[in-house]
Parts: sequence; C-alpha cells; structure tokens
Amino acid sequence: MTNRIKEDRKEKGLLIRIKAYHDVSKQKNLLVWAMAWTFCGIAIGSQLFVDDQKELRSMLIVFLAFWLYFEFKVIKAYRWRQKGEERFFISEDEFHYGRIIGERGIMRPFEKSSVNAVRPIEEDKNDFVKVFSNSYWVIGGEGLAFTAAGKVFPFGLRLSDKEKKKLMQLINRNLN
Repeated sequence: MTNRIKEDRKEKGLLIRIKAYHDVSKQKNLLVWAMAWTFCGIAIGSQLFVDDQKELRSMLIVFLAFWLYFEFKVIKAYRWRQKGEERFFISEDEFHYGRIIGERGIMRPFEKSSVNAVRPIEEDKNDFVKVFSNSYWVIGGEGLAFTAAGKVFPFGLRLSDKEKKKLMQLINRNLN
C-alpha cells in the first residue's frame, strides 16, 4: 500500500500493520530533550536527601510526581516512534485491533458483526487539542475511527489523507 501501511494475507485472515510516524531529526531532538529532562529530574530529586526542610521536601515530592509523569510520557513516545505500530487482524468472524511497541502490546478482539464501518474523524483546524495531539512527543493525531460494541476506537495516527482513504477502503472491504 504505502511505506507505513503493510497488508499481509495470512491463512486465517488479513493482517494490516501501520508503522508509527518517524522523523529522524525530530527523534534526535526528542532524545536530547528526554536526556536533559532526566538529568534535571535526577539533579532536583537528589535534593530530597540533602535538605531537611519539610516545606521544601513536600514541594520536591510534588515536583517529582509531575516530572515522573512526563518522563514516562516522553519515553513511551520515543519508543512508539522507534518501534510502534498499529495492527489489525481481520478473520472470518473476528476483528482485532491493537497498538504494539516492539512485540509488546495486546490485540483486542471484537466480533466482526459488532464492528461498524471505518470512518474519518472530523477535525477542527484551529483547535488547540489538534495542535497538541499532532506534536511529535505525543502519541496522537488519530484520523480514522471505528465503533465496536457501542464504543468509538480512534486509530490511524498521523496518516496522510491518501493513506487514510486507502486504509479505510481496505478495512471496510474486508469487514463485509
């Protein structure tokens, strides 16, 4: 299909893989930022063991909780950009979807009859959330969605319009 989207016909169904968006220069910048963030967090966190002021200790614990959350987010985003992919497996009677990093992740199964057709997600051009979700360090930017068992599942991270159209046609053709 495209460089990022691969389809593979298996004996029991169709496997579709969508590789994560990867930009080499942005990945290097993300790595440098993550290393600086880690160094700063460790340097500030080390002050927990030096000073005995209770107010400072409380502030440092709150800061480290904030720091740890974003440390986790940036490492996850870095790993996603390196080895992440969205996977679909469509068999005779089941539809599986999951986000996989390396070989870790879970493909969630659905009864094929409970899955509605894939559709594009409407996007607001001036929306802060759209700008934020399309930033490189965030795993976001879904362009397509399907509904299964009454719940909406967005997918198709940072796909071009051409890729969205081809993927939507491929999945909908195999859902029927």
